[in-house]
Amino acid sequence: MQPLRCSDCMAQVRVKKNSWEHTEIQWDQQSRQQCHRPRGDFGAGADTSRRPGAPRPTCPSMVATITRAAAEGLIDVVDDAPVPAPIVQ
Repeated sequence: MQPLRCSDCMAQVRVKKNSWEHTEIQWDQQSRQQCHRPRGDFGAGADTSRRPGAPRPTCPSMVATITRAAAEGLIDVVDDAPVPAPIVQ
C-alpha cells in the first residue's frame, strides 16, 4: 500500500492499485474526517445495512486523484496489462 493525498481535500489514504479496474483504499479516521464527501457515505453514520466486507462508496475526488497518479506513474499498478476488448460476434 502506498500513501496518497487527495488533490481536492488533501486527505491522505493508503492505496494499492492491483489493476486499472481494481483499487484498494484504506481510509483512517483522520482521512475520513478531512474528506469533503458527506459523512453518511462512510465512517461514523455510514449505511450499516451492507454485509460485512462489501465494497463501500468512496470519494469521486479521491478516485480521480488515484487514477491520475497511476497514469502519471506516481503509484504502482500491480497488473498493468490492458483488459482485452470483448469479442463481438
